[in-house]
Formats: sequence, C-alpha cells, structure tokens
Amino acid sequence: MSRKLTINWIFDYVGLSGGVKSNRLIAEAMVRRGHEVNLVYCERPDQTPPIWRVRSYLKHKKKERESQGKQGHHLESSTANLMPVAHRPLLASDVPDADFTVATWWRTAVWMKDWPASKGAKGHFVRHHEVYGGDPEEVEAVYRMPIKKFVIARWLKTLMADSYGDSSAALVPNGVDWNQFNYVAREKNPVPAVGFLYGVANWKGAELAFNAVRKMQEKIPELKVYAFGSHLIDKKFNDMLPANFEYFYKPSQKEIPEIYRKTDCWLMPSTLEGFGMPGLEAAACGCPVVSTLCGGPEDYVVPGENGYLVAVNDADAMAEYALKILTADPQAWLEMSRNSARIAEEFDWDKSAEKLERAMLEAIA
Repeated sequence: MSRKLTINWIFDYVGLSGGVKSNRLIAEAMVRRGHEVNLVYCERPDQTPPIWRVRSYLKHKKKERESQGKQGHHLESSTANLMPVAHRPLLASDVPDADFTVATWWRTAVWMKDWPASKGAKGHFVRHHEVYGGDPEEVEAVYRMPIKKFVIARWLKTLMADSYGDSSAALVPNGVDWNQFNYVAREKNPVPAVGFLYGVANWKGAELAFNAVRKMQEKIPELKVYAFGSHLIDKKFNDMLPANFEYFYKPSQKEIPEIYRKTDCWLMPSTLEGFGMPGLEAAACGCPVVSTLCGGPEDYVVPGENGYLVAVNDADAMAEYALKILTADPQAWLEMSRNSARIAEEFDWDKSAEKLERAMLEAIA
C-alpha cells in the first residue's frame, strides 16, 4: 500500500444478494490492505401491513415465521465500518469525508452525483447491466457519467466500452472467500446429484433449471436435486418440481459449502449474469459447472476442463452436458473436479483488492 485511503461504499437496500455480499468482501479485502472503509447503507424497518389488508398481513406474518433465526442480509457484521441510515436516499451529510466514494448500484450513483469534493473521487462498481432495475434511459445515463467504473467481468468491460464509450473501466473480478469455500478431494456421489441457486428474477433461469433437471431424471430417475435461495419457491413451479428434490431456504453461510459438496454438477441457468458467484463458489468446492452463455460464468468455466457452456434457454443442452458430467467415469470426474478448484484459485479477493487500490489511486491522481 502506497497510501492509506478512506473509502465509502454506498448501498441502496441490503439483502442476501450476491452483489451485496461481493461488495462487502472486496471492501473487507481493502481493510486488510490497511485502508479505512465505511459501508453506508439504507436500513428501514420491515413494517407489518395493517391488519385490514388481510392477505398482505398474513403473507408478512408467514414470512416472519419462516425467516426467524435466519440471516437477514450480508451487512449484519463486517470488518469494515458499518453505517446504517434510517432514510432513503442517502445524503452527503450521511457519509464521512473520504478519498473515494463508491456507488454499488445505478441509483446510488445518481444520489452521489452532486456530492461535494470532500467526499472524494467518485466511482461506480458495475456488477450487472442494471437496465433491468429501473428506467433503461436513466440507467444508461448513469453509465455515461464521467466517473470511474469498476467492473467484475470481461463482458461488462466490453459493454462499457462498446455501448457507453468508456474504455477505461477497471476490471476487478470477484473472488472466493477461502474462509468459507475450499476444495476437499472427494469422489462422485454413489447416487448422482445436481444443484442450482433458485432466484425469483426472471433472468435467474429457475424455469430452465427445473426443465433441465426433469430431462436429466428421464435418464437417471434416482438423480438427487439440491437448490438453495433467499426466497420461497413460487407456487407457479409446483408442477415442475423434480423428484428427489430438497430446497434450502436462506441457509446459513456455514451450510452453503456443504450444499455444493453434496452435488456432482452445479447448474448456472441464467439468461444474463453479472458474474454468477454460486458457480465460482461451487467450483472452489470442487464441483464441475454447466452454465449458459450468460456473461460472468464465461470468465471461470472452461469448456471440457471444469464444465461446459451452453446456449441461453436451452434445457436440452444443459441436460445433455450435465449428464455427460454425471455419467463420466470416476477418474474423469475427479480430474474435472480438481480443475474446478484450480481455476477458482485464480479468483482471490486480496488480488482483486490490489487491482482496485491501483485503479483508485490512478483515478485520484
């Protein structure tokens, strides 16, 4: 470290999304490099609907019961300085003076656009093409703002250059939390098993995953299926749920690597993915990955080495390549498992923090 920086990370709402977790982990890696880091976020109490709104009230109470004792969001604890604020949007007066202030979402970049120079140089950590999360014209205007951009995947760096005229975006990849995920040599399960993350956003590809798994069970009826997520499974999927299916709702951070290790193949069925942390985490646990060509996973899935890439929305291809992994002879599967762990080792939060520090110092200069 050539200079100690004071850095603010600015969050909108917080939850159990990969984006919130990834921002926390890169911020904590900056703390390890000796920087002072503040995570400033909106935290509004979860208000109970009035009792006369019967359906909303009962739904809220059911969610409360099912979430009891489970993690609420990824900023409940951190080695960085946590600064919850009870209103929205965040104001300049809510944020300490700093050398650099980082937006974590397009809307937070709008909030801080006119903040005074005392809040430091401005940056935007771009973790997805965020046009799905607001008025596309407003989001695109944010990407054209003259502030430093940090992107987590190669496709986002290309997007910023080709679509928004900014070829200076710094590539700062996501990493693996090695305190949580690590490779333990293991054999294929006696009964084949596959897994995926369940997400409610359409682009997360839950329907594709269910379709692919059902096709796989036509060939391997005993196939076990594991999934986890931060939402209850939508009733519209009730008729699509596969046999031998186990769902982990809001699992603890300790449980997640064990879920990966239960599987012989991990699916990434998204239509568009900023990075796809579950795929990399599964790989770090020695799990081969079959992903759609959806962006982020293309940085860590090497076809034929640690998994395969298939076309978006192609359930037949996803099933075919997953079956190729599941029915591989034990030695071939073990080699692919080792390759998954080896490739995951290239993604490290401390290495990424070094890149981020360099990019910030260059921007300040």
